[in-house]
Amino acid sequence: MRKRIMILILFFGVASLTFFASTDVISLFAGQHSFTNISGEGNQIDCVACHHHIANELNHSMIHADLSCEACHRFNGTTDITFARGDGGGDGSGPTPGKEAHAAYTPRCLDCHGGTGVWIVNKTGSSVHAPPARAFGEGEHYGSNYSAHKTLVLKANASNTSIGENEACLVCHTNYSCKISYSYFYNIDYNISNWNISSFSFNGTRNYDIQWNKSGAKHEFLKLSDIKCTKCHKNIYDALVNGTSNPSNENYLTHAPIEIDSTGSSKNWDTDNPWGHYRYHYIPDANRTEWVNNSYCFRCHNVNKYASEHSSENATYDLGNVTEDTNSTEVHCAEALTCASCHGSGRTKEVIDNPDGPGGDGGGGGDEKKGHSGTTPDFVDEVASNYARTFNGDICMGCHEAAVHPDGGGGQCSSCHKYGNAVVNIESEPSGYATNT
Repeated sequence: MRKRIMILILFFGVASLTFFASTDVISLFAGQHSFTNISGEGNQIDCVACHHHIANELNHSMIHADLSCEACHRFNGTTDITFARGDGGGDGSGPTPGKEAHAAYTPRCLDCHGGTGVWIVNKTGSSVHAPPARAFGEGEHYGSNYSAHKTLVLKANASNTSIGENEACLVCHTNYSCKISYSYFYNIDYNISNWNISSFSFNGTRNYDIQWNKSGAKHEFLKLSDIKCTKCHKNIYDALVNGTSNPSNENYLTHAPIEIDSTGSSKNWDTDNPWGHYRYHYIPDANRTEWVNNSYCFRCHNVNKYASEHSSENATYDLGNVTEDTNSTEVHCAEALTCASCHGSGRTKEVIDNPDGPGGDGGGGGDEKKGHSGTTPDFVDEVASNYARTFNGDICMGCHEAAVHPDGGGGQCSSCHKYGNAVVNIESEPSGYATNT
């Protein structure tokens, strides 16, 4: 019995060697030696056969659905990449195996959307224009520092993912899921003496994470109206809509200078507050959830876009001149601002006195503006010049945030409004609050 088993093992071993050594090789997969003829014009290779999931994403895409795979992945308009082809490109040079790439490359979004944009032929044979992503496509540094999302692109480019800088574009423009971590300075303290900051300190940073879980489809592009500022900047949305909390449980709205409503049946959201001041950047309680949206953000962070969408406000808001005060015509989506961008000396919304306040002088003898704006040195401009942009808004909000006035009656008004003296502590949203003594 044992001898028979040994003979069978020997037989199968010899048969196997004979099979693989035979000159008549048997194909294991039908058609594996059938090659596609690529000598004709265009592309005869079926990309979708392997990448059908990407084709499905593009079919549901609001942008780029009219483009073929080759339009992006074999684009050489600004890249000078030579791809493999079998027809010689129509120049008589014959087939080429390619140089920088064979079948395809991973395109940069800025290959098409940099500079002044490019023209691309779509599936129907029509030429369509890929508009430029202003600021990001300028040189190697992704535009100037006033571009609000420059840091996002830089961080994406430095990441360990294969997507690189494109990740910053995908986060907003596609259904690609993302997680973003913000870092804020907190517990900022400063003293103002005679309209000069005599001391300034902060206690470090606080992180804020946002997890935006979408379908994960990075080839499914969204229409522009579906991109919501508040999805990534939820902390600012929460600060504006729900307010932030302090030890006294008062509602503070740190991101914009908003004064708390007083109580009573005759409430007027323009002027009805403890100090009789006009409100600005204000949204009534009942409207905050709906009105804190892209347009509200654009009113400051992209005045040019806001003006084009709200032409009826050009006269009352002086949108034309405010646009000139900003760099909004030069950014892709949003501008990183300082308060001085609009409220510095010589700007359209330069800080002015409020003659309608109590007594006509805000309790300060009519000298509130002295040293604050419109004089030399100008307080608003000095803050913008001497402190990092990330601190500018907090310094201004330390006084202009809701209900930060110290108790004790009108006798204390002159300390700040006439003499420019204050001790301020402020935290950033979403848990921030300010105290002013």
